[in-house]
Order: sequence, then structure tokens, then C-alpha cells
Amino acid sequence: MNYQAKQEELDIKKWLESERKGADTCGEYEYCACCDKNAEYPCAAAAEKSAKAVKPATAKTAPKTSTAKSATKTATAKPAASKTATAKTTAAKSATAKTTAKK
Repeated sequence: MNYQAKQEELDIKKWLESERKGADTCGEYEYCACCDKNAEYPCAAAAEKSAKAVKPATAKTAPKTSTAKSATKTATAKPAASKTATAKTTAAKSATAKTTAKK
């Protein structure tokens, strides 16, 4: 990569966007996270670092282990035993309420 030419290209882009926006746009691009302002061609070097950092991350994606639907079903599903326990508890409360009401 010809850093000088790339730096000139990015400087022109930043200049035009800064004029349009009415403010300095330095630091507002995705490659700015990789910027070393002390470098000879900071934008060009940052753009190259950013491009290299993005390629490996997108090439290797982890396999999905579960879908959103299955995760939701797992999180919201009640065990079968809990329905029985709830029914027994409700019946016991009803019996206690009836006994208390008779007294």
C-alpha cells in the first residue's frame, strides 16, 4: 500500500466531510480506533490496521449453539412436577380456607 497516496485520499475525504458538517471529522471513522497520531501517515496506517483486524474476525465465526426460540422455551418452560406441586398447594390452601371459614 502506498501510504502517502492513501493518506492524501483520506485527508481530502476528511476535509470535504468536515466542511460539509461544519466540524472536524478526525476521529469519527471506523479506522480511527487504530490511529497513532504520531505516525508519518496516521490515517493510512490506521485504515490498513483496521482492515486487517476486520478480515480475520469475519472469516471465523463461531457456530451457533442454540436459537433464540429454543433459548426462550428453555427459560420459560416449567417442569412437569411444578404443575402438580402447584395444584396440591392450591388444593391445600382451599381446604385450609374452608376449615377456617367454618370456625
